[in-house]
Amino acid sequence: MGAGDRERWNEKWSSVGTGTDHRSPLVELVAPWLPDAGRLLDVAGGGSSAAVEFAKQGLAVTVADVSDVGLSKAREDAALAAVEVDTVEIDLEADPLPAGPWDVITVANYLQRELFPTMIEQLAAGGILAIVIATETNLERSDKPGRPFLLDRGELPTLVPGLDVLHHTEDWRPNGRHEAHLVARTS
Repeated sequence: MGAGDRERWNEKWSSVGTGTDHRSPLVELVAPWLPDAGRLLDVAGGGSSAAVEFAKQGLAVTVADVSDVGLSKAREDAALAAVEVDTVEIDLEADPLPAGPWDVITVANYLQRELFPTMIEQLAAGGILAIVIATETNLERSDKPGRPFLLDRGELPTLVPGLDVLHHTEDWRPNGRHEAHLVARTS
């Protein structure tokens, strides 16, 4: 990821105000399978509202992201909601994930294929992995995100070998993006 990605994401999260409802589809996607308590790691969660929503549901949430601005927004939004969210500034391409085991790991709009085996290893027994990432079909309507950041059609289930896929769809979403949504569980 490095300094260039940090600057890009810092610029993005600087333009989104604290308390802004930047609702992540992750919250609704994983809701039927969320445990009542446990540890949740939000990978590259930055300034999205998902971490705060998960903390409101009683989970101990850690957000790992390269953007110090996004992490600051996550802490500020958590304070406004009177919940606690831990944050870890991390370059996911160079540094290891925060140590598990995690009861839930979520990822939205971040594709690093090499990270999937590590996320699977870090899940607790019965742990849930929830993913939302745009697919190459999205290029039919938008040039962003670029091809390197998009899943191939049908690829997402192949990235989680050994997990039980509980839910997987690929479709145009209300946000105008063609996304793959997946929820899977360790045995």
